[in-house]
Formats: sequence, C-alpha cells, structure tokens
Amino acid sequence: MKVRMDFVTNSSSSSYLIAKKKDGQLSQESRNRLADLLIRKFLDSATVIEDLTDENAENHEMIEYKGKSIVENAVDALKNGFQIAEGCIIRDEGDELADLLSEVFKILEDDEAYRVIDDDLSY
Repeated sequence: MKVRMDFVTNSSSSSYLIAKKKDGQLSQESRNRLADLLIRKFLDSATVIEDLTDENAENHEMIEYKGKSIVENAVDALKNGFQIAEGCIIRDEGDELADLLSEVFKILEDDEAYRVIDDDLSY
C-alpha cells in the first residue's frame, strides 16, 4: 500500500523496490532473457545514421553537439567497421521506459535470486 504524505506536482519520477538475496546471482536464463529484451528494445530499434563517415563525423549534425570524446569514439568505431545508430528514451512520455521496466521486472521475478517488491510505476 502506498501512502502519500505530501502533494507532488509535475512529478515525472517513478520508484520501485527489488530484493536480492545477499549471495544471489542472476541465472544464465534470466541473463539471456534480459539481454534479448534490451537488444530488442534499444539496439534493434535504433536508427542507423547512414550518412555518418569518419571524414564528416566532427561536423555531423547528430553528434557534433556531443563533445570531442564522443566524436573520437564514433570515428574510431567507424574506422573499425562499426555502424553508428541512435535511439532515445523520452522521459516525459514515460510509457516506453515503464513498459521496459515492467518486462525487466517480469524477468527478475522469475529468477530465484531476485524479488520485485514494488513495480507500480504509475505514480
């Protein structure tokens, strides 16, 4: 049961509690399920920046504002045969993140080493 002691305005935060056995380890099955979920949600859905090359990276509109070290890392990755992709989580919309966390909670709940105590992200 949740009890509010004060009034919250414009709150975009959500909270949860998870219990973990002191010496508990996430099972390999749960690790695989989490990896598959995160790959599906964040990597497979990312948009590849087709026009980004190591020659234009420092001036490319998608990464020029991210700072020198980010540009250097992007250039290095491009030179080593990687593609650069982008994705985002819009915190104000919250539903995507809440849905993802709900799926993560289901995976954790099925694992012996974890217990989801509070997974209500609606407040």
